[in-house]
Amino acid sequence: MPAVTLLVLLVVVAVPVAYWLGRTSAPAAPLATDPAELAERDAFIEQLRELAWQHRDVSPELSTIVIDEIAQRHRKGRGLPGPGA
Repeated sequence: MPAVTLLVLLVVVAVPVAYWLGRTSAPAAPLATDPAELAERDAFIEQLRELAWQHRDVSPELSTIVIDEIAQRHRKGRGLPGPGA
């Protein structure tokens, strides 16, 4: 019985440790710095903003949240003060 308990304890400890080691050793995704990628991302964000505005009658609360989040991130990226500043 002690051998089984030791084996279970080893597995319970080894799996999270192996998972943590795998996550910490994985390379981070590089940030987009290519001007074409940045322009594509900005166009996509603008398209999302327009979509939320055009369909605000379906869910006004959700549209407001989406538009506010986009505006907040946009201001934050440019170093502009937010609504509470």
